Amino acid sequence: MNRLCLFLFCLLTAASCNISAVAVPKVKKPISITSPTPKKSLTKVSLSEEQQAYVNSGNAFAFKCLAELYKEQNSSMIFSPLSLQYALAMAVNGASGETAKEITTALGYGTDVKALNDFCNLLLNQLPALDLSVQLKLTDAMLVRDGFPLQDAFKQTLNDTYYAPVEFFAPASKQEIADRINEWAYRNTNGVIYPLLSANDISDEFVAAIMNALYFKAKWAGSEYDPMFREEATLKQQPFYLDGGGQSKADLMRTSDHFYYAVRDGYKVVELPYASGKFAMYVLLPDEKGKKGLSGLMAKLPSENWNGILSSLDRNIQVNVRLPKFDTESSFQLPKALKALGIKRAFDSSRAEFDSMFNAPGWQFWVGNIFQKAKITVAEWGTEAAAVTVMVMDGCTATAPDPRELDFFCDHPFVYIIAERGTGTILFEGIYDGK
Repeated sequence: MNRLCLFLFCLLTAASCNISAVAVPKVKKPISITSPTPKKSLTKVSLSEEQQAYVNSGNAFAFKCLAELYKEQNSSMIFSPLSLQYALAMAVNGASGETAKEITTALGYGTDVKALNDFCNLLLNQLPALDLSVQLKLTDAMLVRDGFPLQDAFKQTLNDTYYAPVEFFAPASKQEIADRINEWAYRNTNGVIYPLLSANDISDEFVAAIMNALYFKAKWAGSEYDPMFREEATLKQQPFYLDGGGQSKADLMRTSDHFYYAVRDGYKVVELPYASGKFAMYVLLPDEKGKKGLSGLMAKLPSENWNGILSSLDRNIQVNVRLPKFDTESSFQLPKALKALGIKRAFDSSRAEFDSMFNAPGWQFWVGNIFQKAKITVAEWGTEAAAVTVMVMDGCTATAPDPRELDFFCDHPFVYIIAERGTGTILFEGIYDGK
């Protein structure tokens, strides 16, 4: 009887476990993780004037990306522009010509790739050290099919600047490629992002994958005895007014305190800090409720200046906040949005210029796809969010481009053939030597 009870207990325990943890594929020699782990806290990120300009440009890029993706999704979504920016920044080190220019122009980072690398390296080291009570991890890696060695300079930049291990392997199937990427994503996001890709997401031309993972977990500001949000204060199943009309239900967390707050044209902003205040959630709330407020805000957002929003925040007002508890998960294929923002050549299999990435003469490489999966949980205790971006590099043997114009001067001896077109059967053939 005791054995039966123990058996049933084990079954129930297994059933209560996270199913995705059981499903994670076991891979031989998993890709190593080499991102920096801070041991001392920093008071602030130290940026030069040029690097601050990069931050501003990245934020503008983030707003534009969000607007483009909302056009596709038109629903609740979560997206990490920073994760995408790291994948693009790594890739631009292997690009040249118009391909590199389009990427850096869309990001707004100028053309100095070394300065961009220094900026990315600084954030990799300093962002996680800002508040040791916040879990923030940025991780990079590259997975490469055997037979496609990387250019030495590109590989060194990945290792030295992005702490990105490069793994060469000979996959037996598309599923094996997806498994290695999914297992890496799982480990680098505390199991939040899984699965990311299926075998169907891998093309026959797969050559490599450039990967970035971003993980964030933080409690709201406050203490154990005086938290920002109390579970007992949450209002259950309250009306939630949908854009364009109609209602749903939401559990609304409540708090009241002096928060940074701003009134903008058509919307309001409140800042909700995490932990010791180094990180925060900013909520942009349209003035219109139950009409087209969200649509209007999304149309306005690409032209908004994030620094202008931040500088307009004022802490002189007691703010009563009601914020829904929610879980949102989104998956994106990003080429369409990036093409709309000016990154086109990188996706063109005949014109992309990634000649500084691989040491494989006679091959043409391009970005086959860019995937991102992101997830967020917002609750009374705080927020957990994660994203993984995978840039899939495809390739094929290069063929000479068709000439736009040619001359065909029959001014010397030639051969001629008369054939049946359907089968190619030759009926006559001859030579004309001009005599």
